[in-house]
Amino acid sequence: MDISDLGVNHHEDWVPLPDVAPPFSLGAWAEGTAAELAARYAAEGERADMKRLSRDLRSVAEESATRGPLGAFAWYVSGFDASAGLVELNAVLPDEATPEVTPQWMAEHFASEDFGPPQIDHTDLPLGPAVRIRQDIIGEKKRLFGSRPVIRTLAYGVQPRGENGLLVLTCSWTEPVLDEPITAIVDNMALSLTL
Repeated sequence: MDISDLGVNHHEDWVPLPDVAPPFSLGAWAEGTAAELAARYAAEGERADMKRLSRDLRSVAEESATRGPLGAFAWYVSGFDASAGLVELNAVLPDEATPEVTPQWMAEHFASEDFGPPQIDHTDLPLGPAVRIRQDIIGEKKRLFGSRPVIRTLAYGVQPRGENGLLVLTCSWTEPVLDEPITAIVDNMALSLTL
């Protein structure tokens, strides 16, 4: 699958995360992006703590880079100094162990029942047949004695017509109040995928 022209539409509230590999200056990027976010917040009548924003941007970019996505975006909502959600885009290609990668395969292998059965819907997107999986999973502990957070996720696995493999768009967030708006945003992002 040729992913050189892979594209997805996103709102300006979503910050594209960079490739953090050297010689890229993650610190300079985080500071500059924090200043841009602070200016946007101010235009919307909200204050921003640029140091916290910069620290969060750096942390989110570093953590996302450990998974090596094709692209990643963090959602910053005015008035908040931490990202509200994260979207990552990946390709899952067939190999010797998994010779056929389809939306049905994703439904069978990506679904988790940490909090009961996930919501799985098969659909057609402009790019091709897809599966949509909405589920909550148990996250990793942040502190030795802390509880494990509930990570809310929405994932799409799309098989571009005439291609083997899937493009996987995954969004994660923790605040239940964001379920409705973030779900609508990710549904629209999935519709906009191009290859």
